[in-house]
Amino acid sequence: MIKLSTAAARVRPGVFAELQKKVDERVKEHKPLVGLHIGDTHLAPPAAARHASLAVELDVEYMYRYGATAGMPELRAELAAHVTQERGVPALTADNILTGVGGTHALFCVAKAVLDPGDDVIAFAPYWPLAHGIFTSVGANVVELPVSQLAYEGKLNDLSAMMESVRSPRTRAIYFVSPNNPDGKILGKRELETILAFAEKHDLFVFADEVYADITYGERPVSFGSLPNAMSRASLLYSFSKSHALAGARVGYAVARAEVIAAARRMSVHTVFNVPIASQRAARAALASGPEFLLGARTAYKAARQLTCDALGKMQGVRFHAPDGATYVFCDFAERLGDRPLTHLLSRAVDQGVLLAPGDSFGEAFKTYARVCFSAVGQHELSLGLLALDRAVSEL
Repeated sequence: MIKLSTAAARVRPGVFAELQKKVDERVKEHKPLVGLHIGDTHLAPPAAARHASLAVELDVEYMYRYGATAGMPELRAELAAHVTQERGVPALTADNILTGVGGTHALFCVAKAVLDPGDDVIAFAPYWPLAHGIFTSVGANVVELPVSQLAYEGKLNDLSAMMESVRSPRTRAIYFVSPNNPDGKILGKRELETILAFAEKHDLFVFADEVYADITYGERPVSFGSLPNAMSRASLLYSFSKSHALAGARVGYAVARAEVIAAARRMSVHTVFNVPIASQRAARAALASGPEFLLGARTAYKAARQLTCDALGKMQGVRFHAPDGATYVFCDFAERLGDRPLTHLLSRAVDQGVLLAPGDSFGEAFKTYARVCFSAVGQHELSLGLLALDRAVSEL
C-alpha cells in the first residue's frame, strides 16, 4: 500500500464528509435541499466584471498566453491604492500585493513563506476552517484560543493573558478573522492593539484575515494594518469572492512587506504559476465598478440577517449572537441536543431539507454549534431553509 504524506494525514477531511451520503441520496431523489452551509452569495457580481471575464475579452490573444507570475501590474497597483484608501494602510505599492487563486491560495503562499514545520500558530476560534488546513499542510501546529464568543458576551477581559496562556517557545504567529467567519464578530481597535503589542513583545507574525471587511452592519471595522508599525510583522487577507461575488473567478490577495510578498510569490509560481488572466481582468473591472454593488449587497445581506435572526430567535433553546459583520449566524444547539452529538441534529436537518455547516470544523470547542449562511440563497429560499431547520430543531 502506498504511504500517504504526514501533511495529508494531518489535514482534516471536508466539513461535510459525515453527511455526504445522506445529502447525495436526497439529491438523487430530487428532494429539495436548501444549502445554508457554504459561504457563497446568490447575488450576481457587478455587470462590468461579468463582461470583462467573459464576452469582451474572449478574442484578445493574450488571454490564452501565460501571464506575469507576479500578477497583472495594473491590478496590483490598483489593489495597493484601494487598501490604502479603504483600509487606511499607509505607503503601499504593487510590491506589497500578492494576487492568488482565491484568498485560500494567497494565505497558503504567505504561510509557506513565513512558517516552518513545527511552528505554532495561535488561531482565534472560531475560525475559517480552511485556515486550519493551510497551516497544518505547511507543517505548523494550530493552537486554538476561543475569543469572539467571549467578546460578544463581554467577557474578553484580558486578551493578552489569554494569548500568554497558550504561547510556547514554538509560537511563531497569530491568526484571526475580523469580521469573523463563522460568527461575524468584529474586533475593536483596543483588541487589535493588544494583539499587536503581544506580537511585538514576542516577535510574532500576524495573519489578519479581513476578507469580510466590506460586509458590516454598523461601524466599519478598523484594519489591523492601519495600526502604527503593524505591517512590519503582518499580512492582511482579502477576497473578491466576498467583496464582489466573484467566488467562481477565484481571485484573492494578501498584503504584506515587500520581502514577505517576494517570498510568497515564489510559492505561488510553484503552485499555480500565474493567476488566470480572465480572472484578473474580472477583478480589475469589479474594483473599478464603484460602490454601488457593495451598497446593494449590504442592504440585501442586512435584510437576510434580520430574517435569519428573527427565525432563530423563535426556536426554543437555540443560542446565537446577531453578527456584527460577514454573512453568517453561529448557533449553539447544546440545550436542545443534551448528550447527543451535533450530527443528530444535522442529519434531521437534511431530512427536513436544509444543510448547515458543523461547528467543530470552526474549532474544537464548538461541537454543539452549526453555522447558518444567510447570503447563499435568496430570501424566499432562505425562509424555506429556516422553516426546515425549525422542524429539525422541534424534533429534538
